[in-house]
Amino acid sequence: MVEKKKALELKKHVATIHASNKLSLLQRKISNALLYNAYENLLEQEDHQIHIATLCKIIDYSSNDYKTIKRALVDLLSTVIEWNLVDGDKLATQGIWNASSIIASASIDGPICTYSYSNTMKKLLYHPEFYGRLNMQVQAKFQSSYGLALYENCIRFQNIEQTPWFDLAKFRKLMGVEEGKYKIFRDLKSRVIEKAVEEVNKYSPIFIEPQYRKQDRQVVAIQFLINKQNSKEKKSLVNSPIELSSILRDKFGFSKKQI
Repeated sequence: MVEKKKALELKKHVATIHASNKLSLLQRKISNALLYNAYENLLEQEDHQIHIATLCKIIDYSSNDYKTIKRALVDLLSTVIEWNLVDGDKLATQGIWNASSIIASASIDGPICTYSYSNTMKKLLYHPEFYGRLNMQVQAKFQSSYGLALYENCIRFQNIEQTPWFDLAKFRKLMGVEEGKYKIFRDLKSRVIEKAVEEVNKYSPIFIEPQYRKQDRQVVAIQFLINKQNSKEKKSLVNSPIELSSILRDKFGFSKKQI
């Protein structure tokens, strides 16, 4: 049912990466897999089809409990994403606001899943000017929604070797942390940040390390330094040139050329 792709890579619009949503690990994997499957015909076709077995293979779902897949699809229908949390500050000042459900419709007939996207989502997702490259084989390895969310939010910045600074409220939205959960920072750090960082460093081709910005001894923002190297060469980035570059830029206002 699905034409074989040359590479298991999805160009995902940064707006939908840096979006506010509370997707479970399975829901996040399925939404990426559905977009990967539909991408080439996103504008030409109203409906897209995928064999459930193919979907399960892409997301590395080994169970025969297809009812769980069905429930995840229903949840995707009712999940609204709001974008863009990272690059959208100037848009917000201009009175522009965007939100949409992830998929517009879905049905399962025997082994075939048929689904569609709203016009808004199709225009946003197809041939994006700014995107992150998500590898479907890498995605399949993740064991938590926080780990996969952090991978998506870091992989886009791999070429500049660091993410922007995220204030904690924005970071919680990016990671899909429910409101009121892990209010104390040490809980957020141990339950979300450290576990997500561990998964990214274990499963993905990048190695990340968090940096914390404090105000009155309270952590108010977080940034991730990114190093592209294979797993055998991964090492701590403490006191690295990447950290020095960040300090020279953020604290002293150096340009890239000056650094």
